[in-house]
Amino acid sequence: MPGPFSFLSRKKPTSLPFKDYYENWFNTLKNTLLPLLHQSLSSPSPSLLPFRRDLLLQHFLFYYDSLDQAAAVDVSQILFPSWRNSLETPFLFLGDLHPYLFTNLLRSFIDAANNNKTQNPESLDKPYQVLTAWINPPEKLILRIEQIECGLRLMVPPLISRVRKVQAAFIRKVAEKWDSNEGFKKKGIREAVKAEMEEMLDVLMGANRLRRSVIIEIVNAANVYQGALFLEGLAQFLVGFKDTALVGEFRRCKMMMMMMDINGGGTHWGF
Repeated sequence: MPGPFSFLSRKKPTSLPFKDYYENWFNTLKNTLLPLLHQSLSSPSPSLLPFRRDLLLQHFLFYYDSLDQAAAVDVSQILFPSWRNSLETPFLFLGDLHPYLFTNLLRSFIDAANNNKTQNPESLDKPYQVLTAWINPPEKLILRIEQIECGLRLMVPPLISRVRKVQAAFIRKVAEKWDSNEGFKKKGIREAVKAEMEEMLDVLMGANRLRRSVIIEIVNAANVYQGALFLEGLAQFLVGFKDTALVGEFRRCKMMMMMMDINGGGTHWGF
């Protein structure tokens, strides 16, 4: 189904809707690339590990390139992705994963390895370099993570500010045209929507550049085992979103909280 602002498209629609593209991309990630990388991480011979790490890295980068191309056709389908479920939505920022998630995920690997001294029995068959990849990481890696996080703190707020300005300008323009005659009002609203979508396309592409940059910088800062484990963890994070049992439990909890608010009079409007 075309997005609500697809009439503003400046390009011909691609033959494959992005929802279908994402499904194919996700299946390749889950069923092909992730098992290959896991196999290399479990093998005593690391000869194929750099190659398979790079395959998965390129898979993520190709995805963001495709996201840009789809947004250029109809940015609304990316800003309001119908292929994302309720479990994924809290982690989204301008159409895809929040860039803070990448560094937080990396930090969680390091913290877990250094805070939990007991080995997981399922991991004991892995090579020593994999088991110890995150234990006492070099100061150079920690410093690079801090630099990436500092960059994010500088770059994310301006993107949020631009979104707010675009929305404010859109509301103002629509309000100005609302009392006009029907034909002039429709034209004014159409122009306002077009201007907003063009601005949002530029903001979204900026967010995608930031996501690409963070992933590349993390992999470049890490050694081959750390980079592979980071990409494996990121892929597993995405795969986990599609766990039907987990999604069902999330929806049940959400429904129970809503019922508690209704039955207990706990609705709070923030005034």
